[in-house]
Order: sequence, then structure tokens, then C-alpha cells
Amino acid sequence: MFSQRSILIAAFSLFCGLIRAQIMVIGHNQINNEKLTNTYITVRDDSKQIQALNTKNSGDFKLKLNFGKIFRIYFQNPNCPVMFLEIIANNIPEEKFSYLMTHELNVPFYYKDDEDVDTTIFSRPFSKIIFDGETKMVEDTAYRTAFDKKIIKGKVFIDENASAAKQAELPVVIAGRAVLNNDIKLHLINKTVVLCNKKGQPVKSTKTNRFGAFTFTGVKFSEFGKIKIESKESDLNNGMVSVFSSKDKQVSSAKCVNNICEISLTDEQAKNLIDNYYTTNIGGKLILASNNSKKFYANKTVYLSNKKNTVIRKTTTNVIGTFVFEDIKPDHQYFVGIDAKEAGPGEKIDFLNKDDKLVANLDTLAAGRRSLKIKTDYNTTFNDISIADEEMKMNVKAKLFGDNTNNPIGKLKILLLSDTYMVIDSALTDDFGTFRFKYLPFLKRFYLSAENSNNILDVFNNILIYSNDDNLMKIMTHEKGSKFIYKPIPIDMSKLKEIEIEDPWLELYEGKKSTVTNNTIIENILFDNNKYDLLPQAKEILDKVILVLNANKKIKLELSAHTDSKGMDADNLKLSQMRAKTVRLYVAAAGIDESRLISIGYGEAKPLNKCGNNVPCTEIEYAQNRRVEFKILEE
Repeated sequence: MFSQRSILIAAFSLFCGLIRAQIMVIGHNQINNEKLTNTYITVRDDSKQIQALNTKNSGDFKLKLNFGKIFRIYFQNPNCPVMFLEIIANNIPEEKFSYLMTHELNVPFYYKDDEDVDTTIFSRPFSKIIFDGETKMVEDTAYRTAFDKKIIKGKVFIDENASAAKQAELPVVIAGRAVLNNDIKLHLINKTVVLCNKKGQPVKSTKTNRFGAFTFTGVKFSEFGKIKIESKESDLNNGMVSVFSSKDKQVSSAKCVNNICEISLTDEQAKNLIDNYYTTNIGGKLILASNNSKKFYANKTVYLSNKKNTVIRKTTTNVIGTFVFEDIKPDHQYFVGIDAKEAGPGEKIDFLNKDDKLVANLDTLAAGRRSLKIKTDYNTTFNDISIADEEMKMNVKAKLFGDNTNNPIGKLKILLLSDTYMVIDSALTDDFGTFRFKYLPFLKRFYLSAENSNNILDVFNNILIYSNDDNLMKIMTHEKGSKFIYKPIPIDMSKLKEIEIEDPWLELYEGKKSTVTNNTIIENILFDNNKYDLLPQAKEILDKVILVLNANKKIKLELSAHTDSKGMDADNLKLSQMRAKTVRLYVAAAGIDESRLISIGYGEAKPLNKCGNNVPCTEIEYAQNRRVEFKILEE
């Protein structure tokens, strides 16, 4: 029989064994905000497996671990790459062994066939759980943040000339832009573009977007002989149409006959249209709407996800709800979405394009987000929300330190350079080493340089460059007496810059002096033929004007309406006067003092082009003259 003493010893040993199992890990397996089931989990201590379980129909798990060791927890799911995290529990002092340290986390999985995910990154732990020095196990957030930023692949720029010899029979991407009349380059919007082979036979067809761009993917160069541009409306007439490359080089031109324009191409001209790494941009404005109200979806997060619903980029809307995403690939599927909780019952999210035209509602619910599914095959929706590079502005912000973060480099002149080393702008670092460039023309690539005046950099061996979200971007060795130049790789450029859609009203909202020509902003405010009632798209534009007038009480506006030259002069004058008055009354009804508003109708007296009376023009040219202008008058 066991003695009472031996029973006590055994009980005490069992108790000691139990109290050592004092780390509880509670996890929730998810893939794109949805529960992930049937995951096999193993726990390893050095090279030895000490636990194993299968979540089966659940996405949750619990693990009990002892103090004193480093554990690796592996996650295996047939649809996902193998991942692991580390529990570092070998540095917890014995006096803490009486604590129960529970750590709960979401485990984010990714599809292993997701083209945007760099699965090689999972050769390292995706997370590290560490002792906080007190009573808890916590996540090493700095490590996790740095890891997460490397999961989504960045864009890689490749020298296309290196592969030019192989292009003849390999599928290529054709990217171009169609415009009417080279002198004013009017965009050909929503026109049919047909790619024909050298025999003139159709190969593929697509549409132009809102700035005249088009692409064809998976085309063999040997099949490429002619581009045909067609219009269902009678708006091309005998106009001259030109095709430009994605690098904005004119390729060829031809005159249209019966609204069809056939542009034959030599092999050399056709090569100029090849751009295998062509991407474009999408963006617009979000409006939160209900039966009783509408308001800008301002200062909120917007997500760009791929066809797997994996978030590949996110941004923040500005004060009028606009946003933009760059590097959108042709013939892909994306989702643009917001957190589902941001829109309540009875509320909807309207997606307007840059021209304030209603495109769609965010009506797809997936991955915890309300989204709009977008296929980038140049369909109507994609074309409407496409944004040209010249319609974007960028802000660049970073921090400079010498040798370590205890040495911010202040009062240093920083130059922003184009990829041809042309100086775009300059800025001084502040006392915290921070510099900013605001509202500059968008550049896909740029460099940063410092002049090193008075050898201010020579006291340091290394220059550290941090992004605007405090992540280390680059450590550069400094040579005394020299200035430094930083050429960020594409994935780093996205962390240094913020992109927004160009909008002169935003400059005024922020209290800046307008940079538009003659202090005049031209808006395409639409009216039905021979009518002056405001259409929904016009009201969206005017709501933005009202926001600016409320924010800047010094501004007065002259509102002028203009027509084309078709019809009688007197009728056009009267119509334009009524349209200008309608605009003024709408703005005043929102609470703007009418003494700040002047309305004038000019009829057809001030065309923007040659299209006066008895001058033959295309319908696209006539449309350019139908507009409302806002002239900024400051007190």
C-alpha cells in the first residue's frame, strides 16, 4: 500500500506539473475575414512534436503550453501555404510561474494560389508571441507589422528592351490611347476599338475608357496590323483621330469616314504600342446615402481586394470622399469595398466617378466588406472609374536619421527628382527629421536626394530612411563630403507616397490659393436638351462647391453658363442665363449668402474651340463648349 507521504509527494508533483502549463493560446483561423475549418495544427518543441489537433468543422483552437521553452505552432490547410508562429517562453522568471498567461489571436490565412501573395515569406514565422516583462504574453507588433507588409507582392519594373527579341510570337499587351484632333486632344470616350490582323480581319475588340485608353491582352505581335475605331453616335464625322502609346508617344493618325477610323500600323509603330507591364488607376467618390440624407464618405478606409478577396491595398478617403488606387492590371478582377459596419440599416454607399456620375452601389457583401466587383476588361463600369495619371496628385513624406533613431537630421534640404533626375520640388526636414512634399504631379517613379550643405551629414556613417508610418525603408552608407541619393524600389515608393485625385476645389477647401488658369474651374454640369433643370450628377458637383464655400467664407463665385453654337443665338443666350440662375439658386438654397454668388449666361459667345456659327465640327467638339464655369473672386 502507498504511504500517506508518497501520496502527498505524488499529488504535489502532479500539482507542480499542472501549474507549469500556464500559457493558454486561443486562436481563430480566418481567411479573408471568414472562418477557416479543417486545419491541422502541430506544436513543436525544438525538433520534437509535442501536440497535434485538427479543428475539423471549427475555426477555433486552444493550446496549453509550459513555461521555459520556445515553441513553434504550425498550421496546415490544403488550400493555404504552411505557416507557423513562435511562442517565446524561455525567458519568463520562476516567480511568474504562478500566473495564467492567456493570449488570444486571429490567424490570417492566404490562398496558396493567390497571385498577389508572396508565399515564400511563410518560411519565417508570421507572428512572435513574447513575454511582456510583467504578467502577459503579447504579440511582437513591430515584427508582425513588418511581416504583414511583405505578404502582398509589389510591382516589379522590368526593362522591356531586354525581351524585345522574344516578343514576335509571345502573347503581349497592347496599350494605347485614342484622341480627336491633336491640337486639343479630346478624349474618345466609350468608343469601340477593334484589333485587326495584317489581313484586316478582326482579332479582338474592346472599348475606350473615360480618357480614351484601351488595352488588348494575350495578343501575338504577328497578328497585329491595324486598329479600327468605331462610334455608334454621329460624333466623329470627318474628324482626325490619333493613337498614342502608353508612354504618350504619338503612333499614327487617320481621318474618320462615316464614324469609322481605320489606322494601319507598320511593325515599328505596332511595337510602340506593346507594354507588357501596363497598369492603370481606378478611383472616384463614395457617398453614404439613405432615404433622408446624403453625405460624403469622408476620412474612411477603402480596401482594394483581388478575386480571392485578399486585401492587396487600402487607402483613406479625403474630405469629399474621393480615393484612388494605382497599378490596376488589365483583364483582372478586383473588389473595391468598405467595412460592412460603416453602413447601417437602410443606408447605401454610392460610388461616383471623377466626373460625379453615379456608377454603382457597393452591393456585394463578402469578407466582412461591402464591395463593388470590378472586371478590368474595359467594360462600362471599369471605364467610368478609370483615372489617368495626369488626373492625380501625390504627397511624399519620410523621415531621416543619422546612424540611429536618436539622431533625427533637421534643417536638411531634400530634393524630389524625376527618374530623369529633373528637380521637381525641394523641402527642408524639421527638427524631427521629417520632410513633406504636398500636392505634386503624380510620378510612377521618383528619387530623393540631399545636398549635404555645410557637410551636415558627415558626422554620420549611415543615413536611415523611415516611411511616414515609421517603418525602416533603407539604410544608406554615407561617404563624407558627398550628397546622398535614394532610389526607392517600386514597393517602397508606395509606402512613401499618398495619392489623391486632382481636384481644384480641394485646394480651396484647404485654404490654398487656386492654381487653376485665370482662377476659373470648368465643370461638365449636364442638362437635358433645351432644359435648365439640374440633373443628379450636376447636384453632386454643386454639393462639393457648397462644401468649399462653407469652409472658406472669403470666396465669392461668378457662375457662368455656356452653350454650343447649334441653334439660334438669342435662344442659346436665354437658355444659358436660366441655367446659370438655376445653379446659383441651388447653391444659395444650401445656406450660402447670395451676395457671394453672381450668375451670368453667355450663350455661345465664348467657345473653347473653333466651333462657332457655320463651322463644321464633330459632336465631341460641340460638347466641349457646353459647360458651367466657376470664376473665383476673393474678398
